[in-house]
Amino acid sequence: MLCEQIMMMIFGDDPVIQLFESADAPPNWIEVVDVENGEYQFCDDRGQRYVGEITRPSGVFRSAEWKLMPQGAPDIKNALDLIDKAKVLEPNPWFKDLESLRTHTTNRAHG
Repeated sequence: MLCEQIMMMIFGDDPVIQLFESADAPPNWIEVVDVENGEYQFCDDRGQRYVGEITRPSGVFRSAEWKLMPQGAPDIKNALDLIDKAKVLEPNPWFKDLESLRTHTTNRAHG
């Protein structure tokens, strides 16, 4: 389990949380059109929300690019709300289930 590193969460229209390591490196399977449509919610385990912003529109010979940008002030409730909405935690190398993610996130808020 990670201790000091900030963990990123993604929540979509299905009740699944997926984890990734950094706001600087979101999963490459996310399609730009889904970012444009706001289909995912992003938050780190400290409660900082993020939104996807298009940094380069698509062109004839190039793909669009996007990145995650912080939105608002961190609040641990943001992270816990995503965990509470989820029914499943996608398999990952850090946490075995939603409860272990919730415990980590809650401890992070108090530590």
